[in-house]
Amino acid sequence: MRILVLGGYGAVGNVICRELVKHPNVDEVVCAGRSLEKAEAFVERYRDEKLSAMKVDLFDVEELRNAVKGFDVAINAVDYRFNLRVMKACVNAGVNYQDLAFGWSYETMKLTRVEAYKKQLELDEAFKEKGLIALMNTGEDPGISNLMAGYAADHMDHLYEVRIKDCDIIKSKEPISLWSPKLLWIDMVTKPLIYEDGVYKALEPFSGEEIYNFPEPLGPQPCYHHAHEEVVTMPFHLKDLRYVDFKMGGPAMPFAKAVYDYGLVSTTPVRVGDVEVAPFEVFIAVSPPTIRPHEVEEKIEKGILEEEIACILVDVKGERKGRDVEATYYSILKLTDVNKLMKGTTATSYFVGMGAVAFTELLAENRLKSRGTVSPETLKREEKEAAIRKLEEKGVVIEKIEHTTI
Repeated sequence: MRILVLGGYGAVGNVICRELVKHPNVDEVVCAGRSLEKAEAFVERYRDEKLSAMKVDLFDVEELRNAVKGFDVAINAVDYRFNLRVMKACVNAGVNYQDLAFGWSYETMKLTRVEAYKKQLELDEAFKEKGLIALMNTGEDPGISNLMAGYAADHMDHLYEVRIKDCDIIKSKEPISLWSPKLLWIDMVTKPLIYEDGVYKALEPFSGEEIYNFPEPLGPQPCYHHAHEEVVTMPFHLKDLRYVDFKMGGPAMPFAKAVYDYGLVSTTPVRVGDVEVAPFEVFIAVSPPTIRPHEVEEKIEKGILEEEIACILVDVKGERKGRDVEATYYSILKLTDVNKLMKGTTATSYFVGMGAVAFTELLAENRLKSRGTVSPETLKREEKEAAIRKLEEKGVVIEKIEHTTI
């Protein structure tokens, strides 16, 4: 199998590339991006005969179309704004597609998130006609969170409620950005949606505050409603759903709320002297960029980055054999543990990267029979179970607590 990883030298893309080259069914992994210099530096750093570099500028549609030709699958590990154009390039070239998340593509900026997702789903028949799969939402959350919800649905007669929580604790002597600051704060300032009784409802950012008792070692943490993919996508794929929400948690969240409340991430321009500038742009400009793999190693060695604990958790409610059922699915990773498995990764980048790798490896092994536009929760039961086993092999273990026994 030949695999093109767009954004292969990024925080998550590098995890995907470094893991996929280990698979016996993978013949070549191409690390691609706008900067050929960065792609080549990545290949030089992690020397492997299966690994090579390529320049692909996703803003150049023609270059993208030519780049994907001849590959078995192209993975968009850049960001969701390129999803639609990469999907179209793949289906036109007869190539399987995979992404890690969902949001507004550059072509759908004027649409609602729900309408934007429909644009991706509209390509379902085109992929099916060519016998291809478009794997959407295959990171951590979305991705592993969708897998948890879909697995729960397979073990209930009816799944009614899905409540997702992402919690992260960082112990560092200096500020660290685990994710793209711009994309993170776009989600922070966007009105979060909940899905309730067949209707999407918009709430205010940082609303719905609660102290949630996460499994140890996280414990009680403040959580707030947060704009995220699963609330948009799951109602399209899981029947009987009555309620879906997503909350972000952790000790840094009250600080993030204060930043928002003070207007420091407002997108409305303000005059400062002779200049008009949006506070959001200033805040992003002064935020530390996403930490790179070699920086992770350096900061761990210097004792600057001491620990990160990341958790993805899904609470579900449903019905089985006429009885109410409640369960919690969760997975927790630590920085110190994942660096024993792959140096230079954060718990977050390992979570997201391995979420993607699990599905790509199943595709390489010809164990994904689904075709068309597919999100993890829509996979066949045996495909979901195979993905969960893949994750376990890579140290990402999904735990289950069933609160109701029958």
